[in-house]
Amino acid sequence: MSGAGGARAYVTGAGRGIGRAVALALAAGGADVAIGYRERDDAAQATAAGVAELGRRAVLVRGDVGDDPAGLVDEAADALGGLDMFVACAVEAVHRPVLELTAEDWDRTMRVNARPVVLGAIAAARRMEDGAGRIVAVSSTGTHVIRNRRYAPLALAKGAVEAAVRFLAVDLAGRGITVNAVAPGPTATEAFDAMAGGEADALRARFASLTPMARMGDPADAARLIAFLCSPEAGWITGQLIFSDGGYSVA
Repeated sequence: MSGAGGARAYVTGAGRGIGRAVALALAAGGADVAIGYRERDDAAQATAAGVAELGRRAVLVRGDVGDDPAGLVDEAADALGGLDMFVACAVEAVHRPVLELTAEDWDRTMRVNARPVVLGAIAAARRMEDGAGRIVAVSSTGTHVIRNRRYAPLALAKGAVEAAVRFLAVDLAGRGITVNAVAPGPTATEAFDAMAGGEADALRARFASLTPMARMGDPADAARLIAFLCSPEAGWITGQLIFSDGGYSVA
């Protein structure tokens, strides 16, 4: 990321996967990073060590983003002395075909995948100065390309996130705060393997074959795009959903 020297970022889900890659990409661009995570202290500390190795300050913000998104944003901002970037990467999948969706499934997936992004973004904007704030949400190609019907609950939550990005972008444009979403393609992460159950290897091969660039995504692929959207150079980009998927969504 260019021009991020002295910036302060809060990244949810930063203990592993895309969140960790984003935290490191922002630190490489000169940002201090608040590392949001729920329970894996070892993973969060590994991300913090990576940020420190890049010469930037890392603080740990532990908590369930579904409980009190605004409170965690305030904790991060207080620890960093302000906030310039909010990147929402935390995710938890509920596996159900849409016709089997229960009220409990609906409430859970919205609580952990949509509520933290929307309420977290609102809280983050309150802590940002006019003219330079950056908010980025991570969505998914699975919201738009239906190849796994059990992905439905998460796709519904991400659809809500994408709608929120557009409304937030319009309402925050006057303050010079940009709001965008990035939709990575299938990405080689622990979360992908967990969603795949015992079929991770087969699914990795399948998704690689469905991608024109003939490989799964790497967390750094999405992180580079997110870091750009957090940069001063991206100040004229807002309200957008940008795919980072090697052509997966158009194949």
